[in-house]
Amino acid sequence: MGRLDILESYIPTLQEFSTEYINHARDVKQKRSWKRDAQLLQPLLKLYKSKKLSDITTKDIEDFKLSRLQQVRPATVNRSLAVLRHLLNMAKRWKKFFGDNPVSIVGLLEENNQIERILTPEEEKTLIEASISYLRPIINTALNTGMRKGEILSLKWADVDLTNSYIIINQTNSKSKKQRKIPVNSFLKKLLIELKLKSPQGEYVFLDNKGQKINTIRTAYTAACRRANLIGLRFHDLRHTTATRMVESGANIVVISKILGHSDIKTTMRYTHPEDSLKEALESLGNFGNFTTKIATN
Repeated sequence: MGRLDILESYIPTLQEFSTEYINHARDVKQKRSWKRDAQLLQPLLKLYKSKKLSDITTKDIEDFKLSRLQQVRPATVNRSLAVLRHLLNMAKRWKKFFGDNPVSIVGLLEENNQIERILTPEEEKTLIEASISYLRPIINTALNTGMRKGEILSLKWADVDLTNSYIIINQTNSKSKKQRKIPVNSFLKKLLIELKLKSPQGEYVFLDNKGQKINTIRTAYTAACRRANLIGLRFHDLRHTTATRMVESGANIVVISKILGHSDIKTTMRYTHPEDSLKEALESLGNFGNFTTKIATN
């Protein structure tokens, strides 16, 4: 048996190494999204679980794209491929895979991340009315803070200060890995007080109808969108709605960026309309000029 044959005999199948990969992400890296990674690998495992890592080809990647695009958006396909790419890179570092990474060679699909749905007040009302009881405060919190879904579901009462009206997003629950403070408006404060009275001893803010921590709202949220005839409305679009409303109300863009937890203000700037901002800036100069002219002529 040649050296290459010996190496080949030690290369695991995708099924075998995916188990090792997820266990490492969960137990060693303590990655919070390990369950999500495991879910993203499932469509790939259905097709290629018995294939050795070295036998996964660029054609396999292209075929996966074509078949998966019939079911989900390009972004979802890319998330699965990104996990596979990372898995193969790890296998290569651990000497369990040799050669070029087929995902890196083929590349990911193009995404149009700028297409975002913004709720109208009427749509917001319809969505909330179509939601089951425990989902309503979650949606209202998203729309009044711009918090991400994971940040909301993991929120504990220890991080809510009703006296001073703010919420603390800890580093462990923040995408940017930075702690941030979010002010609580009067509407949300009333809602939070009502939730606290319902479960005074609870650790988590948002509980299901059985008083248990909510780990996922996917089914409930999808059903609510269907009843409200808001097909395709992602939960993340509620965050976009909040950001857009703050911009339109005239809030400072730096303040909005801090509330949303953006690491780069350029991310926040996509909610602004440059043409309108330019007009407002020049109009303010005109008003200033009119004021000084009046002083000079009096």
